Parts: sequence; structure tokens; C-alpha cells
Amino acid sequence: MFCVRLLQSLGLALVAYLFVCLMTASMREEPFSLTLPEISQPDGNSAVDLLLFSLPGQLLFVLVGCFILRRRLLGRGFVLFAALTALLQCLLFANAFGNTWSTAEIFGLLGFNLHWLVVALVPGLAWLFGLERLRG
Repeated sequence: MFCVRLLQSLGLALVAYLFVCLMTASMREEPFSLTLPEISQPDGNSAVDLLLFSLPGQLLFVLVGCFILRRRLLGRGFVLFAALTALLQCLLFANAFGNTWSTAEIFGLLGFNLHWLVVALVPGLAWLFGLERLRG
């Protein structure tokens, strides 16, 4: 069960990546692109930072998911941890959209782009339930 949950948690990184790409296109009023915005740190790598900031949600999902047997409850947990991961991505990439952001503005950024999170959740949930179905 642990290995399946570990594979399913990789869907959170996919959701985070799609959410950041959709949010960037929306905030910059540009067409959708699969390139990540640049981080203001000189030696920062956007892809590595995206994966590092999705790691807490992945670890929490694996920890909690090992005790969940019902599919609906597992899906709800996935959505909850995807929202946490999206909040961390907003914290990480907010500087790409402006200079300074307060905590309330970060939550506002997430709330303003909540519809993009729903769109980004579709392939992640498909991955989750596809692997769950293969598990039996």
C-alpha cells in the first residue's frame, strides 16, 4: 500500500506544475505555456523549487493515505493536500508577479486562481484513481 500511495503522491507535483503554469498565464495575460516563471533568486531553479515546495503535501498525503481505504475519502484528502501544495506554490512564485506580497495577498492570490487549481486537479485525480483502481 505504501508504494501505491507514494506513486499517487506524484500526482501532487503534476497538479502543482499545471497550477503554476495556468496561474502564470492568467496573471501575465499571456497564452498558456508549459514554462515555469523565473524565480528572483540568482541561483534558483524553478523546477527544483517547485518539486521541493510540493514535497510537504506529498509526504502528508503518503502518511495519511496509508490509513485511508475508501476512495472518496482518499480523493478528498488528495484535494486538501493539493490546496496546501498550491498555497506553497503561491508563496514561492509570488515574486514573479510583483515585488512584495503580504500573507493576506498570498491567500488572495490563491483565492483568485482557485478555478485554475480545479482545472489542474483533473489529471492529478485521474492519476490517483487510476492507480487506485489498479491496486484493486
